[in-house]
Parts: sequence; structure tokens; C-alpha cells
Amino acid sequence: MSSGSPYDLASGMTPEGLSPRKEICNYISAYPVYSLAWSRREDQGAFRMALSSFLEEPVNWLQVVQLSPHHEPSHTPERADFGLVAEAAVEYPLTKVLWQPGYGQLDLLAGVGDSLYLWACEPTGEAAEMGLARSALQTRAKMTTRADYAAPITSFDWNQVDPRLIITSSIDTTCTLWDVETQQAKTQLIAHDREVFDVAFVAHSQDVFASAGADGSVRMFDLRALEHSTILYETPAAVAVSTAASLDMGYADGVPVTRLASFVPPLLRLSCNALDPNYIATFALDGDRVAVIDVRNPGVPVVQLEGHQAPIHAVAWSPASASQLCSAGADTRVLVWDIRQALTTRSHHQRNAMAAAAQAKHLSRLSSKGDYDDGPKSPHAAAAGGANAVQAAAHAAAAQAATQQPVAVAPSLTYTARLPVNSLAWHQSSPEWISIAFGNTVQTLRL
Repeated sequence: MSSGSPYDLASGMTPEGLSPRKEICNYISAYPVYSLAWSRREDQGAFRMALSSFLEEPVNWLQVVQLSPHHEPSHTPERADFGLVAEAAVEYPLTKVLWQPGYGQLDLLAGVGDSLYLWACEPTGEAAEMGLARSALQTRAKMTTRADYAAPITSFDWNQVDPRLIITSSIDTTCTLWDVETQQAKTQLIAHDREVFDVAFVAHSQDVFASAGADGSVRMFDLRALEHSTILYETPAAVAVSTAASLDMGYADGVPVTRLASFVPPLLRLSCNALDPNYIATFALDGDRVAVIDVRNPGVPVVQLEGHQAPIHAVAWSPASASQLCSAGADTRVLVWDIRQALTTRSHHQRNAMAAAAQAKHLSRLSSKGDYDDGPKSPHAAAAGGANAVQAAAHAAAAQAATQQPVAVAPSLTYTARLPVNSLAWHQSSPEWISIAFGNTVQTLRL
């Protein structure tokens, strides 16, 4: 950990515009924290984030916190480095919160739970705790597709190219595209056979998005051609013991035998690469591995991240590196991965497979023609040529099989929290910082 002042004041910038010169910053909430998101507007404070609570009570909370210019320069876990600047009550827990990309006239914050909500975060001019200025969260909209019933919304994403657009996912199997300015749904589609648990726009696109759901698939859609979709990945079927309510018992030599049932684990979350539209990361219910999918080669993960020892709860790509991502889970571990070398290995396997396939095809053609030299063909030479062709075909098959196996990657950085980690958020403009939430604590970690 670093020591001394948490800010580098040599540049003459205000503290709010600088990164703290320490490794860990804390915020202690009065409530269990479920989701969090960094603000993208540096004009309101570069180190400001939104948090949502998870309480089994009629009232939950949305909070906006900001790094104090007077926080301790050394890491003191029992003291807060962030101060509360705004707070609003919500009826149900928010499953996700996000700040609007870019710099609009209003500083908008969105959240989803029973509906899609919009708030404007506006400075009040009043003094807050820890040397900060207070703001107010003003409700701008509550959006639902039906006035009489609103299916719970599981997740959403705010389009980076066109900040007027938000896409939401719901347990009613649909995804809905919203216009923030008109506060109306532009289109709604049935995306999966079962509940949709997550949705995200692909990098650099205002039309293409991916979704993951309870049917165990990742699907890709294009808003310009919604009659078609692409299944990019499906989780392999797993085996589980039948529940007691539906237990089908058989008998072998008088001993009861429990039948096993096959099921497809739901995919809980996905994250689209922030810089490269070809890569998507996802993980399954109770899964301890992250699968990285290449949309150009659907069906099989190109990389598999192995390092967690309990179910994963969150995954996010770096905003500054197309090969770096972070995951966190119930094992209290926060793991940072770099898949650059794995992608290189994958490309090497693909080149080998293409070369082996070309060689096998060439030898097979020569063998069928008996065309190995310009002179008379002996039976021995023909047999040798056929054997070479068979051997080349086997080599090509093995090389092709290698391309169908994901490359396993070990984490490059590891951090252990005090409790299982519920969520994480990567700072957009200062990507050396990652925030994690566990219990009622939010920690911001320097990589």
C-alpha cells in the first residue's frame, strides 16, 4: 500500500478530478449492498458511484456516494473514504443501476426492479458529510409496458452509442427497448424460452445486443432484423438427483435406486467486451468457471477462466483492455484475468487445424488418383500413399478437435474480501480501479 497524501496535487487539479494514491478505499453503508455503478461524469466528481440495497422489507434505498477529499491516506478498514451525498427510497430492491453515458443536460441515473426507473442527480448547494456537497435524486420516470402488471426486470444496459436507448430483460421471457427521452417502449421481443436474466449491448453498436437466460443459452439479436436471432452458446447439460417431491424410485436386488435427472443450468449474467464486439463472458448458476465466447465461432467457449472455488456472482470486462476482465463470487475472491496469451494459443490451434486439413485433403486427392510420382505405380507405393492419407486425416481431426476445446486460463491477480462478493464495477475513466460490494461494505481496489 502507498503512504502519504491520497492525492497528487502537483498538477494543480482539484482533488475530485484525481485518483487517490492508495490501494483500498471503503464505504460502509447502513444497508446490505447489492448493485453498484460508477458515474461517468467527471464534472460532478470523478470518484462517485451509485449503490442499491437489498432488504426484505417494503422500503429499499438508492444511494449516491463520493470519495471525500479528506479521507485517510492509509488503508483503515473501519473508516469510510466515501461519503453519502444523495439518497432515495425505492419500493423494491434494484437488481442493477447505471449512470447515463456521456454528458447530457441532465445527470441521469437508471435502475431496474419491478419497473425501469430514471432519476436526475442534481446538486443542492448544501454541505454534506466529509467535506462533500449534497445532491438530490429527483424521480424522472417510472416505465412499464403494462399499466396493470409489471413483470420483474432482471437487468438492463444503457447504449453507449445512443444514450437515448436502454434495453431491459425480464422474467416474462422478453427484452424491451426503451427511449429515455420519450419514456416509451420502442419494441419488445420474446428473447428466450424461459426467464431472461441479463442483457447487454455489443460494443460500438446501437442495434446489436446479447442476452442470457434460464434456458441456458446466450443469444444475439439485431434490432434491424428482429425476426432472426443467433444462439451463440448453450451450457452443457448437468446431472442432478431428482427432488423428493418427484422422486422416481426403482429397485435393484431389493435396494431402492434414485433416478438421476438431466438439466441445463441457467446462465445468470453476461458481459460484452467493452472494446472488441467479438467477445462475451458468461457464467452459469452455481458455476465456478467463466466461459468466454467468440461470436465468430459460436457453440464452444474459446477461453475458460478457472480459479473460483464457489459460485461466481459477477463478471465485467476492463474498459481499457480488450483482453482483461474481472470476476467475483461466493468464495470471497476477486480475480483479474488476462486472456491475451490464451487467444494467441487459440489462433495457433486454428492455423494448425487449417494447415492439417489442407494437407489431408491434398494427400487424399493424390491417393485416390494414385498420383505420387511420374513413373509406374507399385502396389507398395499406393498402399504407402493411402496410409499417409489416413494418417494425415487423423492428424487433421485431432487438430480440429483441439480448436473445439476452450483454453484454460489462471488468474493474474487475486484479492480476498471478508465476505462473499455480490457485485463489481470497473471505473470507466480510471480503469486501474475496481469496486466490489460484500455485506454492507463497498471497497474500491487499485490494480
